[in-house]
Amino acid sequence: MFGAFSPVDILFIALYLILIFSIGVFLSKRASRNTEEFFVSGRSLPWWIIGTSMVATTFAADTPLVVSGLIARGGIFENWMWWQWGIGGIVAVFLFSKLWRRAGITTDAELIEFRYDGKVAAGLRGYKAIWFGLLQNVLIIAWVMKAMAKIVVTVMGWDEGAMLLGIKAEVVVVLLLFLIAVTYTVLSGLWGVVMTDFLQFIFAMGGSIYLAVISYVKVGGIAGIREGLVGGGFDPGKVLRIIPKVSGLNVANPFVEFLILILVVWWASYNIDGGGYLSQRLFAAKDERHSALGYLWFSIAHICLRPWPWIVVGLCGMAFFGAIDDPETYYPMMMKTMLPPGIFGIMIASFFAAFMSTVDTQLNWGSSLLVNDFLRRFIWRAKSEKEYVMAARVIIVILAVLGALVSFTIKDISFAWKFIISVTAGIGSVYIARWYWWRVNAWSEIAAMVAALFCTVTFKLLSVMPVFAGKAFLRFPYSTALTVAVSIPVWVSVTFLTRPVDEEHLARFWRRVRPGGPGWKRVRERFPEIESSGNAKRTAIKIILGIIALNTALVGTGNLLLGSSGIGIILLSVTIVTFILLFFSIRKSLAQ
Repeated sequence: MFGAFSPVDILFIALYLILIFSIGVFLSKRASRNTEEFFVSGRSLPWWIIGTSMVATTFAADTPLVVSGLIARGGIFENWMWWQWGIGGIVAVFLFSKLWRRAGITTDAELIEFRYDGKVAAGLRGYKAIWFGLLQNVLIIAWVMKAMAKIVVTVMGWDEGAMLLGIKAEVVVVLLLFLIAVTYTVLSGLWGVVMTDFLQFIFAMGGSIYLAVISYVKVGGIAGIREGLVGGGFDPGKVLRIIPKVSGLNVANPFVEFLILILVVWWASYNIDGGGYLSQRLFAAKDERHSALGYLWFSIAHICLRPWPWIVVGLCGMAFFGAIDDPETYYPMMMKTMLPPGIFGIMIASFFAAFMSTVDTQLNWGSSLLVNDFLRRFIWRAKSEKEYVMAARVIIVILAVLGALVSFTIKDISFAWKFIISVTAGIGSVYIARWYWWRVNAWSEIAAMVAALFCTVTFKLLSVMPVFAGKAFLRFPYSTALTVAVSIPVWVSVTFLTRPVDEEHLARFWRRVRPGGPGWKRVRERFPEIESSGNAKRTAIKIILGIIALNTALVGTGNLLLGSSGIGIILLSVTIVTFILLFFSIRKSLAQ
């Protein structure tokens, strides 16, 4: 049953799980006090815990596997599918992080009725609680469970139909993962999530770096990788490109896909303003300064620190094993092949860390939406805080059960990523506007969501018709750009065709959040004694510096690892200069 693990491997895994559960038990009493403690840690977290928790929760068991699969299917540049979020992350640091903290809410869905008025706003709040808290959340939990199951099944050497204790091996693994995730999350709430995320981040990053170094050395460095890629049937010129070769803009090609990702997708996606489970960390911050600093640390670590160990292992796997049916298993195959006993156990424990840091966040966040924005708002009103905490724990179990069941239907994890991006494309534009333009209303968001969903379904139906088979515009990310082109005119038109939000309601929102910019001029003029936040010119400079620093660090590091040391040194020099300029430009504003 445990043939792939030595006794010392099992010991390390057991010690890790005991430590994590001990922390959960220790924090369970504090988390049980009320929903504010359970969901937002009493709004008392410092920036370094906030940022590290964000990084840990986005480092799931699925991410190294997806990265390996992307590289094998199209090359390193395919990772711009998620690297483009770094641009949005920097924008969120300087445009949205402080606003979320000022709002003083518990969930991002709660913002709906705080920003908009009437029955339409109430209905939209309930819908978002169901969509994000239940449907989309279950899909994310499912693909994370699927990824961890792939890792365990692969390292154990089981085939697809393998049986364990008379049950299919994958079912046993998912059941084990379910029990681990549910028990821990039910106990400790967000307190346990963030406090163990720091430990989990160290485990997960340390393990991935160690595996990358040992794999890189054993394969023979970049020369060995190139040679192995050729022998395995890959084209090194394509695989090793960080930015695709410039090609014509009038036909579908990798360069056009790259442009769509960095020019359109990053601001059109639903998470552009830092909403979702990331905003939950911002609500938990001590103050506005800690929320902004935490988001900045997250953006740097998310894009600059994490990707290259995964990419190196994926490249080494391609060079070592050649082409395989499921390229998302390169990562666990390299773990099994390269790591000695003991270290192998620590690495598996690091993947448990990555798995738990994501699933516990999704479970806690999903339950916060369903309790705060659906149950308490519409069905189960005026109950005690202890009753709501108990309801949250029951919902956590339900979400985990659904996620485990859906995980058996997922085959390609990167497809699930693309589906989430596609079905929410265009929503980002209205999410930006709702903070900086008074005229946006609940119908604006509804129109954007309906348009995006309609486009996604339509493109999917067209893709199966013979006359449209293989058409590029129906494929990600071209379809996403078309969805954006449709959704923006739709929601803007609907905005002007529907009633604006009541002026007193807008005034309450503006007095608390104080967004800057000309979009709130008519509301701001009513309160000359209240100063709005931000200087547009200084904010723009900080955003530009942050984007340059982030992406030159990313690409520069890659060039050093892939043998282009001259370009790498130049880009990293630019990184250092821009980070210094950024540090001095934000030092004064964040201290205010």
